[in-house]
Amino acid sequence: MTGIPLAIAGLLVLHLDFNTVQMKKDAVVDCLRVASAAGYNAVLWEVENKVRWETCPDCVHPEAFTKAEFREILAEADRLGLEPIPLLQTIGHAEYVLYSPKYVAWRENADNPACYCTSRPDVRAFLRRLLHEYLELFGPKVRHFHLGGDEALVFGTCPKCRARNKMDLYVEHLGAVAEELVKRGIRPGVWADMVLMGGNWQNRNKGDAALSETAKLPRTFTLWNWDYGYG
Repeated sequence: MTGIPLAIAGLLVLHLDFNTVQMKKDAVVDCLRVASAAGYNAVLWEVENKVRWETCPDCVHPEAFTKAEFREILAEADRLGLEPIPLLQTIGHAEYVLYSPKYVAWRENADNPACYCTSRPDVRAFLRRLLHEYLELFGPKVRHFHLGGDEALVFGTCPKCRARNKMDLYVEHLGAVAEELVKRGIRPGVWADMVLMGGNWQNRNKGDAALSETAKLPRTFTLWNWDYGYG
């Protein structure tokens, strides 16, 4: 769990990451109450496969919340004045989907289950369906929606993807997935690391070498900075 000040929106955001752990409902509610008392006013919900998604039932964790259970958690968060910000990983950190035999063909690299092949129309269609299901679950109070986009180590490396400019592909993919958000007046966001590297993880130690590429990301997106160096 990480507290993230998002000054642009006047929010102090608690990051709840269910990637590696399935918390009990009462434990989640306890976290929300402590966060609210400490001055937080929003929650970034990285729920991964810990909700029983109908879009990809093959990927759901065996102890995942039912939607009814999760709505009760969201209702308590709302009562505590905590704005919901859903996080759906749309490029990397996709293991919970790509480990499934049904979706192995969607991997950017056959040996790496973390990254979608972003050139595939079926991947984008899948992510749009899942995003729509997120919006139905989280309800009408969503003003910001996080699309992940970080640490995609093998992004743009398959034969089709590597023929493209990486940042062009990165922006095209995110734009296609975010269309429904923009239509609804919901501001999309991504972690900043891949953007600051020009869409290429190999640029991570090259200082400002790729910064000229960052201008390609539309200003409709919020950049969420992840500070790897803070101790």
